[in-house]
Order: sequence, then C-alpha cells, then structure tokens
Amino acid sequence: MALIHSSNEYQIPRGRLYWDPRDAATDALTGEEEFGNCPSFTIAIETEKLEHFSSQTGLREKDDSRVVQVDRSATVTCDNVSFDNLAKYLSGQVETVSQTSDAVTAATLAVIPGRFYQLGRSDTNPAGDRNISSLVITDSTATTTYVAGTDYAVDLVKGRLQIIDAGSIVAGDIKVSYSKAAKSWKRIKTGAASELRGAIRVVSDNAGATNRDYYMPLCILKPAGELPVIAEEAEYVTMEFELEVLTPPNGAAIYLDDAPVAE
Repeated sequence: MALIHSSNEYQIPRGRLYWDPRDAATDALTGEEEFGNCPSFTIAIETEKLEHFSSQTGLREKDDSRVVQVDRSATVTCDNVSFDNLAKYLSGQVETVSQTSDAVTAATLAVIPGRFYQLGRSDTNPAGDRNISSLVITDSTATTTYVAGTDYAVDLVKGRLQIIDAGSIVAGDIKVSYSKAAKSWKRIKTGAASELRGAIRVVSDNAGATNRDYYMPLCILKPAGELPVIAEEAEYVTMEFELEVLTPPNGAAIYLDDAPVAE
C-alpha cells in the first residue's frame, strides 16, 4: 500500500476586522464596530532567548537555550476613511457641533486685500459660522456698503469671505453683518485620549480555504505612517495602524478559532 500523505491547505486571506473599544473609566469592552475594508492585517511575533554556554571544557559550547520574552504585535492597513476611523488615527474624539440660528450685526473684522477669512472664527468656534445669508459688509464707520463680486467674494455655505485685491476695501477694519441658520456637523477633536485600548476580532472569509477567526482581547491601537490629505497621484487613501497585542489578566493574548463543525 502506498504512503498516504495529508493534503496541504493553501490560503488567500480575506475577512472583516472589528474593533471593540474599552471604556476609559472601567476598562470594560463596549461593543464591536466594523473597521471597514482592510486590505492588510498582519501579525508579527518576536522572541528573545537566554542562552547558556558551558565553561567546563576548553571549547565553550552552548548547552541550554530558553525563550524568556515574547512580543506580539499587528499591523492594520485600512482604506475605509470613515469619520470614526479618522478619529482612531488622530487619537481624537468625535463630537457634534451645533450652530444655533442667530444674526450677527456689525461685527468688526480686520482685513487685508487679497486674503481669505472664515466668518465667525474664534478660539471657541474654530470652524466659524456656516450656512450664512443676508451678508452686508460696510466700512468701519458703516457709511460705505461694499459690493459683492466687485469688492469681495463669498461662499455662503462655508462662511468663507475673500477680499478682492482690486476692489474698494483697503487694509483695516470692516463691519460684517449676516444671518446664520441652525445647523449641526461632526467634528474630530484631538488630544482626547493618550492611547486607544480595546479588542480586535478578525472574521475570516478566505478564498478557497478553511476560515479561522482571530481574537485579541487586549490591544493598544496607535496610528502609524502618513495620512495623505492632498495628493497628486490618483490613489485611494489608506491609513495604517499598529497594535500592541497584550495578554489580559485572565486570558490569552491571541485566540484562533477554527470553523465550527456543522451538525
């Protein structure tokens, strides 16, 4: 009878990645959120060995070697540039900005011809006012009213004002009046957390191979590499993250589950 050899398992890895953030106060998991399309998720393991050499003979020989340290990490490449993923990359917090309906009357604005200005910008309102209407611009004494398209240009949706270089407005103070509508939008504010702690789950959907799911219950997520904001080449933006894979007090660092057996 001929020898019976086991078959090989070849794998083209695919799957979905989930991040389960831990509550900053309690360190409890809060529920998994999908990362979106991740072209790459790789695990790296480095070990450190302690080696012993015998000095009992003229030739110093290695007679023992033991692994004394293991360092597990992972790298994520994601091209789902969602607001939540950007917040992860920037180590920031997602919040909602609410603009109330109001009228701004004769606000003083120092300008220079040829420059651009964000109306309503302040340290407490860095985005400024948006969705404005009924814009009126005068000189500092409110005796001369300037003309849109001749003296200035404006983007009413974004609240952006441009002082036209060849217009009648000179360097100095002007008065700006307008109405702003009630609007809300999302914002990422950095500096909210020094590190992102959570769990990572990879639900495999491989091409032509057995699916096995990875779970890492305690990880520290941090951004890596560069985030393109303006690019000359026509390429999809990707974000890279690094994971420190830690061992929790009552568990293992990595769990790899085979597909359940169908009954």
